[in-house]
Amino acid sequence: MLREIAMKQSNLSDFDENPLFCAALEVLCRSCEADTHFSFVGRVSIREYIVRALVNRLRYVQVRTLEPEVSRIALEPPIIVIGLPRSGTTFLHHLLALDPEARPLLFWELIEPIAGSKPESRRQNLNRKLANMKRMNAAIDRKHHFAPDNPEECMLLLDTTLLSLSFWVFAPVYEYLHWLRHQNKHDSYQVYRWYLQRFQRETPHRRLTLKAPAHMGAIDALLNAIPDVRLVQIHRDPAQVVPSLHSLIFSLHAMVSESLDIQRMTESNMTYLEHLITTTESARSSGHSWVDVQYDLLIRDPITCVQQIYQQLNLTFTDELCRRIEQFLAHRPKEKFGKHLYSAEDFGTTEVLIRKRFADYYQKYILNP
Repeated sequence: MLREIAMKQSNLSDFDENPLFCAALEVLCRSCEADTHFSFVGRVSIREYIVRALVNRLRYVQVRTLEPEVSRIALEPPIIVIGLPRSGTTFLHHLLALDPEARPLLFWELIEPIAGSKPESRRQNLNRKLANMKRMNAAIDRKHHFAPDNPEECMLLLDTTLLSLSFWVFAPVYEYLHWLRHQNKHDSYQVYRWYLQRFQRETPHRRLTLKAPAHMGAIDALLNAIPDVRLVQIHRDPAQVVPSLHSLIFSLHAMVSESLDIQRMTESNMTYLEHLITTTESARSSGHSWVDVQYDLLIRDPITCVQQIYQQLNLTFTDELCRRIEQFLAHRPKEKFGKHLYSAEDFGTTEVLIRKRFADYYQKYILNP
């Protein structure tokens, strides 16, 4: 049924289906039915979200055929910010995106990367959906500020393949999250690369500057697709990361669900964080170099933090970039949208227990960086 809705909306019919795509759709739909007690609004919303991903898939397949030259476009080595969710990746990404030579991807571009018959409506459609979301939870911007023109997580480009962590962020689809962790994502990242090439064609002299913590769970596939990617990984105390993540996911899941299993949600989050760390640590042994950044430095002295990143990447930190960062900091002070309050105890644990569970990471990157 969802396929038919997408085909009707797009006037297209070729999904270029393969076994993994079909399995992903099956698991996702089954997980929606079995794992989530959707509210009426939630059921409508998740259907729209999956249909949007399918429409994007149909458009991708069509344009890939119509524009074969895209796959031959050279990518300026992109900068991609990674790190555990809630470790300052958004703040750092926004700072790096201020460089006149940077090309961030904005939320409205990521949610609908290939325009349909009304390209001018993409931003307005997203703005309307975000307004509805904020009417449901006026405090959501305290946890993550959503806006159509904000640089946002490029993991949304993976929605086209149906192998994307965004589905878990949107709804408590436990079976799908478990299934996703065990899938080979190399083909999905070839689709991701194709999108980047198409965006690069629009601005050939600017450097794509992106971020998505989810890449940590498929870092081998990312490096295979874009071998010269410039990775910047930020590190924050897991005792702060974990409850902040729980708080955000709880708020997002509560928007679509009539009831939530808090214990199951928190365990699923922490298991996935462990997966992100394990996968990334394994990839580090491959010899690919990247820049490590401390959250404390980013918060204490953002300009020095960006200067050090540029030095390690052999990029020029210009006076213009410094001026833009200063202006950004002046107009968007910390907690502009309200203070995000959370604690480990809110979710049935303690900072001590969290640090114990992530002891190796904490020792390597926080205590002895």
